[in-house]
Amino acid sequence: MTDTDTRSQLATGRGSNWLSLIVGRTPRTGIMPPADVTGATLVLVVAAMCYLACLAFGAMVTVTRSATDWSTQLEGSLTIQVKPQPDIALEDQIGAALAVLDEVDGITRASALSQDEIRALLDPWLGETTASEDLPLPSLIDVELAPDANVDMPRLAERLAAAAPGIELDTHRQWLGELLSAARSAVWLSIGILTLITLTTVAIVVFATRASLAANHESVEVLHLVGAPDEFVANEVQRHFLQLGLRGGGSGLAAAIITFLAITWLGSEGGAFLLPVPGLMLSDYPWLLLVPAIIALTTTLAARVTVLRVLRRMI
Repeated sequence: MTDTDTRSQLATGRGSNWLSLIVGRTPRTGIMPPADVTGATLVLVVAAMCYLACLAFGAMVTVTRSATDWSTQLEGSLTIQVKPQPDIALEDQIGAALAVLDEVDGITRASALSQDEIRALLDPWLGETTASEDLPLPSLIDVELAPDANVDMPRLAERLAAAAPGIELDTHRQWLGELLSAARSAVWLSIGILTLITLTTVAIVVFATRASLAANHESVEVLHLVGAPDEFVANEVQRHFLQLGLRGGGSGLAAAIITFLAITWLGSEGGAFLLPVPGLMLSDYPWLLLVPAIIALTTTLAARVTVLRVLRRMI
C-alpha cells in the first residue's frame, strides 16, 4: 500500500478503525501495546535494579550513621589496659592508674570494669570460652573525656607507665582511623554501585524503546501520515515507560524494605552476625522513596530521548 492509498483510506473513513485503535479509543491505550517486549519483562528488570539500588543506598546511610556514632564515642573516651604482673597485685595496679587519672584535667569519669563486664565484651568474638576462670584477662579502665578536653596523650601514657608496670593507654586513634577509612570506602563503593545501576537501567530502557518502536513501526508511520508530531509519539512512549518504571520501582522498594526489616531483626542482637547490625532507623525509610522515584524518572527520560532520536531517522 502506497502513502497515497493510505491517505485516501483515512480520508474516506475505511481506515478509521485502525486509527481509532492507534490513538486509544479502544481498550488498548496509547501506541504501546501492554504485552510487548517492554511489558512484564521490563517491569521485572526495573524491580531488580531498584531493589539493588535500595540496598546500596540503605547500606550507605547505615554505614555513614554508624561511623559517625562510633567516631563520636571513640573520640570522647579512652581505655586503660592493666596487664597482670607477677611482682604487683592487680588491685594496686588499678589503684595507681586511677590515682594518675584523678589528677588529669578533662577527665570526667574513670572506672574499672569487672571481670564479668570484660567477658561480656569478648563473648561476641570468642564465644562462651571467656567464661573459663583459667583464661587470663587483662583489667580495663574506661575513661570518659569532657567534650572540650585537651589532654596531652603522650604525657599521660608516660605517667601511667611510670605509676605501675603493665599499664598501657589506648586512645582508639588507630581504630578510629581504620574505621573512618573503611566507612569512606563503603560509601564510595555504594556510590559506584548506584552509578552502575543507573547506567544499566538507561541502557536497558534504550534497548527496550528501540525494540518497541521497531515492533510498532507501521503504527508510528500512520500517525505521521495523519499529521501527528514527534512529540505526540514521544509522550505516548514516555507515559508507557513511566508506568512500567513506577510498577517496577514500587516492587523493588517493597522487596528492599522487607530485606532491611529482616536484617534488622536477625542482627539486632548479634545472633546472626559477628557484631550487632544497626540496620535502618524508622526515619531512614522515607528516604528510600527517592530510589524508585529516580528510577522512574530515569526510565521516562531515557525513553523520551531515545524515541525522539529514533523518530528523526525512521520517518
